[in-house]
Amino acid sequence: MNRALAVLKFVFFFLFFNVRLIKSQDYDDEQPATPPPAVESCNGIFLSYDFISRTKGYPRVKNASAQSWTFNSTATILNTGTIELKAWKLFIGFQHDEILVAAGGAVLMDGNDFPAPIGNGTFFSGSPQADLKTSIDTAGDLTQIQAKIHISGTQFGVKPPGIPMPKTIRLAKDGYECPEPTRHKGSMYVCCIRNRKFKAKTLKTKFLPRQNGDLSISYDVIQAYENNYLVQVTMENKNSLGRLDRWNLTWEWMRGEFIFTMRGAYTHKIDYADCIYGVAGELYKDMDFSKVMNCQKQPIISDMPRERANDTNVGKLPYCCRNGSLLPPVMDSSKSKSVFQLQVFKIPPDLNRTALYPPEKWKIVGLLNPDYKCGPPLRVDPTEFPDPSGLQAISTAIASWQIVCNITKPAKRSSKCCVSFSAYYNDSVIPCNTCACGCEDKEKCNPEAPAMLLPPEALLVPFENRRDKAIAWAKIKHFDVPKPLPCGDNCGVSINWHVNSDYKSGWTARITLFNWEEVNFEDWFTAIQMTKAYRDYENVYSLNGTLVPELNNTIFLQGLPGLNFLVGETNGSNPTKDPRVPGKQQSVISFTKKQTPAIEIAKGDGFPSRVFFNGEECSLPTQFPIGNGDRRCVNLAEAILLVVMTLLLLEYHH
Repeated sequence: MNRALAVLKFVFFFLFFNVRLIKSQDYDDEQPATPPPAVESCNGIFLSYDFISRTKGYPRVKNASAQSWTFNSTATILNTGTIELKAWKLFIGFQHDEILVAAGGAVLMDGNDFPAPIGNGTFFSGSPQADLKTSIDTAGDLTQIQAKIHISGTQFGVKPPGIPMPKTIRLAKDGYECPEPTRHKGSMYVCCIRNRKFKAKTLKTKFLPRQNGDLSISYDVIQAYENNYLVQVTMENKNSLGRLDRWNLTWEWMRGEFIFTMRGAYTHKIDYADCIYGVAGELYKDMDFSKVMNCQKQPIISDMPRERANDTNVGKLPYCCRNGSLLPPVMDSSKSKSVFQLQVFKIPPDLNRTALYPPEKWKIVGLLNPDYKCGPPLRVDPTEFPDPSGLQAISTAIASWQIVCNITKPAKRSSKCCVSFSAYYNDSVIPCNTCACGCEDKEKCNPEAPAMLLPPEALLVPFENRRDKAIAWAKIKHFDVPKPLPCGDNCGVSINWHVNSDYKSGWTARITLFNWEEVNFEDWFTAIQMTKAYRDYENVYSLNGTLVPELNNTIFLQGLPGLNFLVGETNGSNPTKDPRVPGKQQSVISFTKKQTPAIEIAKGDGFPSRVFFNGEECSLPTQFPIGNGDRRCVNLAEAILLVVMTLLLLEYHH
């Protein structure tokens, strides 16, 4: 009996001790790690970058600069000040040809997918924790005042024991100043302090004000339930020269969401396999997934065609169903907005009404339109809507986020349209630049050779049918013929600017648009920027012309009612032997010389400095035709050199 009692006492003591030990260990594990000493003196935003590890990657090469290394690091942003940090943005100046593979706790500001090249540095924004509260308001809760980015990727060129550190880290936020970071082996840190002279706008609510941009997208939750919500997406074109045709919109769901139904738009792929075989299939066992619209992590969404506008199931929304057209507001403000709705289902741990998170990595593209770069979703004041009852009241969204997309200027040889120059005083046409819109097949042509001068009638012929005309013209005019011949421009739309006449009181030009695509462009427009001649613009005769002075001396041209279609390329009269015929629109533009009496048309003043088609900036020739009967064309530098040489020769003879 005594022995049994002793055993029971031992077991009781053992269990009691272990329970206390487990509780003590759990409590100790919950304690935050000791902050670095530099944090103690920081009254602002403390940033740090810590290199953790790396391993040699494949393939193994002898050239150290070409050897890849997989690396892991951590970036930390900590609010040690007295002001809440809204929508934080962090720049890390990577410099070793890094390729980012993952970034837990943040997303790339440019919305790129992984793997992403970041060798020139990149901007991160918080996801899902975009705001950092203060230690005062949270009693020092690190989960609310600190964000960590767990970075993994590939880098090149730094052999051990060297440590591949970035150039710098800084807070990309107005009102904060960041000195040069302090470096110590595999770590670097900096304390960014608010600029006392910076006057921040007073916020009337706890959310950020709406931002300005070329394209504004609003993600508005208008109904919320425990496991799903209804959201309205509104896209509004804010740029006078911006435009989208047949837009395709995509994003990435970050928390396992899926689209149940949609109105005003549709997904390119109606697929529910990812739901059935994933977490959603286990959670929603009674759901008929054959009726689900899309379960892809990155759905591609397009606008509904016009004939679905009055469809009670998928239409009946204002500003919906225009086949993907977003016109600039200067053309038609009622057609510069597009709206659609979707019902989104959620998965754990987000099964409550207030667990609302927008998708990330927004991207939008159009057909022969400018390229847009979209930022991350930012929580803004709830959007206000007219009350559906018709009363003089407003209703507000449950939650709203704004995504701002801005137009990027096309790099060399990445345009989608191009311009050719010609003039009445020169026989030759300066065609579009070689590879103006890119070159894929470079084996049979020279992508670096300048485009060959052409006879005017060659502009009506597709590039693949111009070869004989270009060579024959070169022989007649005694021009050089490069071998191999230059590649084509590969542009879907080309525009010819022809100086038509020049007289004492004015001059005229003729603009011709060629559509080499098979699609029609409805409600097309072109914008011509004239540096010197803009003030004397008089009239355009077969198009509708508007002066837009706030856009740097731009003349806005569009088709007249009934002539607003630029039709696509069609077959010739005899398809077996005739080349295809481009769609074409043409008009004459007249200018006076009242305010520009010294303008020199034959020396380049009669040619545009920038040309846009449907919002896309077109590639311009580097040369312009010269006058005085010359049979060749020179650029501006060559023209100046020719004048100087002539003066020197005259002095020599005298």
